[in-house]
Amino acid sequence: MPKKLVRSNLSGDAYTFLRDLFINGNRYNPGEKISVEELSRELGVSRTPLWSAIDRLEAEGIVEIAPRLGVYLIDYDPERVLDIYLAREALEGMAARLAAEKITDRQIAMLRTNINQQHSCLEQNEIDGYYSAAVNFHEQLVHAAQSLTLERLFASIFAQIKAMRAQRKSSFPMHLPKSCDDHEKLLTAIEQKDPDLAEQVARAHIRDLTSEVRRQMAHQPITQNRKVSQAST
Repeated sequence: MPKKLVRSNLSGDAYTFLRDLFINGNRYNPGEKISVEELSRELGVSRTPLWSAIDRLEAEGIVEIAPRLGVYLIDYDPERVLDIYLAREALEGMAARLAAEKITDRQIAMLRTNINQQHSCLEQNEIDGYYSAAVNFHEQLVHAAQSLTLERLFASIFAQIKAMRAQRKSSFPMHLPKSCDDHEKLLTAIEQKDPDLAEQVARAHIRDLTSEVRRQMAHQPITQNRKVSQAST
């Protein structure tokens, strides 16, 4: 049973708890209905802060509220995954362009350290470690763009990507060495302060992942709850 929430900032606490539960937990299956009343009893809070948190999670694309039916954990079918990656390509291209113009020496050093960590994880076949480092690389890149709007948009995208991965725990990442090489090329373009090249490399990287999603879609029958293997980040 979940630990009851402390009555300090209930809406914020409920959001943090539910976000982790839905993204990293295994209590609910993709597409499964979520009982707000049950969670309210278990956490010892009213439904008001829970609904506030659920509204935020719906905006991030983690859950779906169906009028008169209830709240459902989103099932990331191939079409939804593809849609997210298409949007990510445009946004990450712009983030890379801005980062090339605004990044600091300290941020470059942090990204270089991150890439070294990625290489280390690949050498030791630590897939989860690589995945975490790769996501952090992209998060650092967006932060270097110095755009609060982009950061908010990416917070939603990265949350959905983490949820996708949690839904496919038995899948294996693909293109890991190539993704790491892409990150190297992207950082080089940013270090050179070349916005055009940085955007080009970033878009090509995400486009490659999108092509992998398309390839998997072409080899899978259309079913309501189908999933695709995880692409790398």
